[in-house]
Amino acid sequence: MQFRDIFEVKTNRGISFIDITDKVNSVIEASKLQEGICNIFITATTAGFMLNENERMLFEDFIRLFEKLASEEKLYSHPSNAFSHIRANMLKQELTIPISRGKLILGTWQSIILWEFDIEPRRREIIVTVDGA
Repeated sequence: MQFRDIFEVKTNRGISFIDITDKVNSVIEASKLQEGICNIFITATTAGFMLNENERMLFEDFIRLFEKLASEEKLYSHPSNAFSHIRANMLKQELTIPISRGKLILGTWQSIILWEFDIEPRRREIIVTVDGA
């Protein structure tokens, strides 16, 4: 059986992050599926997902890394927000995670983090597809 739900997340401008793990687990719970896989997809080119520890100081380290690798101060061919696109493509626009006993199988410290990089706040659409039994 397959189940799909879409939820929206409001993001802040610039580099920001939101833990969406609980929202994804809520979709799995609504699906009533106990075993299978969960695919999470974002319809965006300036945002992406990361599986990592939800720890503020670690996120500050990532922010510094994103700023260094794709600085807003550099000259880019894409006029307004090339750095946002470059940063987002260091991450993933989709993740597939196994499900067991009706929950995501994640490591002890793993969370699903949505990163925003665009120059304006956005309403991001997250599509969650659950497949299994």
